[in-house]
Amino acid sequence: MSIQKTFHYDVNLFRSKLLKRTWVVIALFLVFVSYNSLQVPKEGRVQFFTIFLPLLALFFWFLRKNFLKQVEILSAGRIELDGGSLKQFDANGNCATIRIKDLEQITVDKFRGYERIVLETKEKIHPIVNVSSQDELVSILEKESGVKRTVDLTEDRLWTLKTPIYFFPSILVLIALYIPAIKEKFPILSPELLGLFFNINLIIYLLYLPEKQNHTISQFSLKRRMIFISLVVFFFQVYIQLDKSGWFKS
Repeated sequence: MSIQKTFHYDVNLFRSKLLKRTWVVIALFLVFVSYNSLQVPKEGRVQFFTIFLPLLALFFWFLRKNFLKQVEILSAGRIELDGGSLKQFDANGNCATIRIKDLEQITVDKFRGYERIVLETKEKIHPIVNVSSQDELVSILEKESGVKRTVDLTEDRLWTLKTPIYFFPSILVLIALYIPAIKEKFPILSPELLGLFFNINLIIYLLYLPEKQNHTISQFSLKRRMIFISLVVFFFQVYIQLDKSGWFKS
């Protein structure tokens, strides 16, 4: 039996999550500016803020534009079941089509905090993320294809309630840094050492962090990008410390 039905993406959920991530980025930027302003002598702070306030305004404008653009793109997309086919339309009207009868596996999981359906045929793997009424869509696909869904409960979010446990070594170094008795016994303790230690902790955490394929641009996955950035920062930190110790001069 051929079913004609249209499914839209859960724009409200996407907007909520994107808004939270945007505010986190803004908060980190404000912390960065505030911290660096304290490193500048009082007589130079006016000039410092004269430079950074326009950058801050430009930064906010860019984030707002990006936020509205992403919401607009998702709002224009849709999933259509028509004539035994599943059609996924993007904001530009481009369409990816799968014959429902060709489905060999249907997997339901979570990808970066969103509900996801992964449809597999002999030719390709087709992910559908954050669609409204997902259970209804999956039920129709099961009925039309004769393939039962597989549920994958593996969690792949960067932040969970257990995440602080992995950074417990860095937390201990941070506490030790501000306890005079410990700092006196270990002169090596410094903000620079804390930054280096935290970065190593972050790299180890990312290496063992579970990651799911997004089946679109896996070669540029979020995990790989974060590991690359952390390694670049690590080598820069090591270079600064070696330079301060006079290692290059010797």
